[in-house]
Amino acid sequence: MKKIKNTFKYKILITIELMLIYFLMSGCKGQALDLYSGSYLGDPTIEDGGGSRGDGSAQIYTVTTIVEATNEIPSWTATDLPFTGPRRSLGVTATDSQWPFEFNYSYPANNYNLGDARLLLVTARDNSDTEGIFVDGVFTGRPPASFVSGVSSKITHRNYSCSGTCSGATAPTGTANTFFMDWALTHYKIGTQNTFDLNIASLLTSTPLAISDVISDGVFRVVTGDDAFVETTTASATKPLLILEGYTVSNAALTCTTSPVYKYKNTYIHNDGNSILQSAFSGTVLSPFNSSSSPYSTFRTVEFYYDPKLPKLSSYDGLNISKAEITLQIKRSGTGATAIVVNGIGIDQAGFDRSLATSAVESWSSTTATIDYWNSLVNAVPSTNTQTTVTLNLLSLFTESKLKEILLQGKLNIALAGPVATIYGQGQTSSRTYGVSVNGPEFILEGNYTAQLCQVPDDPNSPLNGGVIGPINCVADLSGPAISSINVSQITATSARIQWLTSEPASSLVGYGVSGPTTATPLNATSQTFHSVDLTGLSPYKYYQFNVQSSDGCTNQTTSNTNVFRTQR
Repeated sequence: MKKIKNTFKYKILITIELMLIYFLMSGCKGQALDLYSGSYLGDPTIEDGGGSRGDGSAQIYTVTTIVEATNEIPSWTATDLPFTGPRRSLGVTATDSQWPFEFNYSYPANNYNLGDARLLLVTARDNSDTEGIFVDGVFTGRPPASFVSGVSSKITHRNYSCSGTCSGATAPTGTANTFFMDWALTHYKIGTQNTFDLNIASLLTSTPLAISDVISDGVFRVVTGDDAFVETTTASATKPLLILEGYTVSNAALTCTTSPVYKYKNTYIHNDGNSILQSAFSGTVLSPFNSSSSPYSTFRTVEFYYDPKLPKLSSYDGLNISKAEITLQIKRSGTGATAIVVNGIGIDQAGFDRSLATSAVESWSSTTATIDYWNSLVNAVPSTNTQTTVTLNLLSLFTESKLKEILLQGKLNIALAGPVATIYGQGQTSSRTYGVSVNGPEFILEGNYTAQLCQVPDDPNSPLNGGVIGPINCVADLSGPAISSINVSQITATSARIQWLTSEPASSLVGYGVSGPTTATPLNATSQTFHSVDLTGLSPYKYYQFNVQSSDGCTNQTTSNTNVFRTQR
């Protein structure tokens, strides 16, 4: 166990060779590779020296916990509630009200490390500039001044921005946090029910609290206020959910069960431009908001993107997409060849000049069904510069499995080129940043999912609890610690979390970079057997190579093989 197994080295060499062959065959244009192990599309644990799971060696497992809202906090009186409006039950649509609910669950006593916590609730934004939310003592948002309780002892942090003058007992006590409002304003269509996926850490921003502070006691209470009603059904499908993603260590495969079926349904508004800071085509690039005001003459493109928030699960085998449609109002000028690019995949009509594409177009589809669908969609639009509403069905453009991979890249980038690069903006899809309207294409995404809910093994001596540190004998210890179970998780466009185990207490350091592990994180000299290092400041949609290093108390160092992960768009 003091050496990393040769079988893993062999797998890494073969993987690198296959990647090099791919780049040579593709002329190094783009990086249209399948997501590598360690991303959201694969098992986040890379078996590094531990063999297959269940062979008796310790492994880091990602575990998901889903908790349904249990009741409407019946123990709280009117003076306990954070808002002054009428108390409403879940599922009751109203204005100037408040909707309390809570989650009750068993938090693991040991052998568990919390990585992420999110609140999922079905609600809708109106076109007002006021909303508020209370989560386990923290009151944030931008509520009306008259709507804030000044007597509730349950509010421990007042980090809101008042709409009006708040003073005395209702005055904010910390930096304003409008995440709850901003998320809706920049993502979702107003007046439409959406599955809000709220990062609890973001709801706690500007307070000294960590997510473990509000989650680890096994009770989590939430109250939404003003017009943010909370939908529910007697079934589990649309109940408010608390989703926890954490880590445990086990020598054997975990015992897991399948969750109930949960639904998601969102109508997203677009963002202008693209999310990887590179246009799909050379030439003039316009936004959907102003492309219709400029008549089409020479070649140009229009680009926009969405932030589709899929449920964050350790495995996406249980994720189903039933609807994925973009509503476009197009003016088609002439009969020239057109093209569309979705997350680097191009679909074009015969005669289109592909030399105008940049390296952001990673590949061109040769699938007959895809090309036929694009042709039928374009040909149904009159070539007389007449405004026409069309529905782009992404499930017809791609298979469901391919679309799932595209959406899990974190952003949905769309580029239209040629005489259809005129998107007509009409009808308000959302109010953004306090009343600025957003017009143009909207994206409807619907489906359902299940998750594997696994038990956390009871192990007081788990490395996640600090492990058992024995005496050090540097005369006998002449080799470095064995590194195993390298794990990549919490991947975003600009960050990732690297975790691993060592056979003895050791330090932690990660080398990483696009062209190789050329940058090193600061050394964490604390001796431990469970290691977790966050990488920040990464670039969107890049393959990063990395290795991990650990040195024991006798300065014996081990460096792992080089592994790969890709950031989101």
